[in-house]
Amino acid sequence: MKKEKIIKERQSNVSKAGKDKEKEVIQLLLSDNEIREHFSIGHPSKVLKNIEELYIQYGDKSEMIDADVCVVRKKDNKLVCVISVKKSFRERGAQTAYWALKVKQYKKNYKYLLATPDVDKELFNPQNPENKRKWRVILPFESDGVFVYSYDGKLYEEHKFYVGKDYLLEYIKSLVSS
Repeated sequence: MKKEKIIKERQSNVSKAGKDKEKEVIQLLLSDNEIREHFSIGHPSKVLKNIEELYIQYGDKSEMIDADVCVVRKKDNKLVCVISVKKSFRERGAQTAYWALKVKQYKKNYKYLLATPDVDKELFNPQNPENKRKWRVILPFESDGVFVYSYDGKLYEEHKFYVGKDYLLEYIKSLVSS
């Protein structure tokens, strides 16, 4: 019983930490006046009228993709971007790559991004920015963009991999007319 309680407590803490990171991304995006003017941003149930856009069919069943934050353009109420927010990667990189592939496979009409503070420096180490570990290679190729938002300004850019808050803000702004 004690072991089960420890596991449940850890899972609860991990879930809370993940929700906190989602809030960070939402707050970052909403801190920009232009983004706030043109987009509704939040959890899918808060900003989408048709949540079915986020489902993938598996035979007679359907499952919702990993959609932590949705970006909906106000002028036409169009979902333009889904953001998967990950605090760290270990087993989660595969989940993000999988859903990015499914979004492409089913020709969904929105971008699929990954946003992370990269707390464990699994994707980007400022002392060795050229070092590419497994997920750093895979994720930019499978998704529409990978954004390490825990740094101010623009620190590093390479094939759909961006380090710095400004890159994420600029990317979202570019979706105004997409």
